[in-house]
Order: sequence, then structure tokens, then C-alpha cells
Amino acid sequence: MIIRNANIIDIENIANLYITNWKNTYSELLPQDFLDSLTVNSAIYKWSNYLNSENNKLFVAYDENTFLGFVASKVDDEDAHWWYLDSLHVNKNSRGHGVGTKLIYEVGKYALTNNYKSMSICIVCGNDNAGNLYKKLGATHYKYFVDDFGGTKSNSQKLVWRDLSIFK
Repeated sequence: MIIRNANIIDIENIANLYITNWKNTYSELLPQDFLDSLTVNSAIYKWSNYLNSENNKLFVAYDENTFLGFVASKVDDEDAHWWYLDSLHVNKNSRGHGVGTKLIYEVGKYALTNNYKSMSICIVCGNDNAGNLYKKLGATHYKYFVDDFGGTKSNSQKLVWRDLSIFK
């Protein structure tokens, strides 16, 4: 497996995986009309802009020519000393093989190397698979809050890795 910085050639893979995973992962957690409104074109726009922002980091994972997943990260909006793991998506067929863990470690190493104090992530309450993975890798509960996805509200949780040395 190779993990590298994303580039414009990766955007279509990123957008397709993002939409597929949102529609599958959140089918029981978010309103169906919201999920139905998500389109690959809007995701291409979103991730192209994300990639072009110099303050964001977007990594992709491939096994030869097979796209396995991606992770997006940026400075935390709540604390400029924290690095925020914004989005993590792994292809369904690649789950359980360490892809997500390796992508999280890539972001954690970036945060550590760039002298951030902590790393955070927000998850929709009920997304237990994600929450369990993050906790297994050292994240701890920080707070509960109501998130807003373009007018769609969800009960969410913020987790924090306070000791980034685990990502060495």
C-alpha cells in the first residue's frame, strides 16, 4: 500500500467514495432526503476546493492502481493548536486491512511533525465503528455537540488525541 499526498487526478475517486460512504454509513443516522441530495458533482467541487487550500492536507491510499481510501485534515476551527482529522473514508472491500489506521497515522505524524498539541475528530453519534476505531487508536471523548450539515442537524461527538507521540 502506498499513501501519498492527493492531487487533482485523485479527486474523482475521492468524490465517489465520499458520496458512497455517506449514503451507506449514515442511512440510519441522517435524514434520507439529505443523503439523496448528495451528488458526485458537488463532492468533486468540495474536494477540489479542499485540495487547493494550502492549509489543508489530503492523503490517498492505493494498492498498485486500486484506490483504497483517503483522509482529509486541517487546523481545528476550535483551537489553532490542534490538527483536525476532517474526513476519513475507506472502500468497503478494503476495510479491516489496516487502511484506515495507516491513514490516521499519516495525519497524526503530520500533526506531530508540524508541532500541533493535539489532534481531533468529530463523528456522528451512532457511527460506532468509526468511534471504536478512533478510541482503539488512543482518541478520548472531548464533548458532545449538535453538528449542522447544510441545515441538517445531527448529534455528534468530538474526540481528541492529546498525546501525538503515539504517531511516531
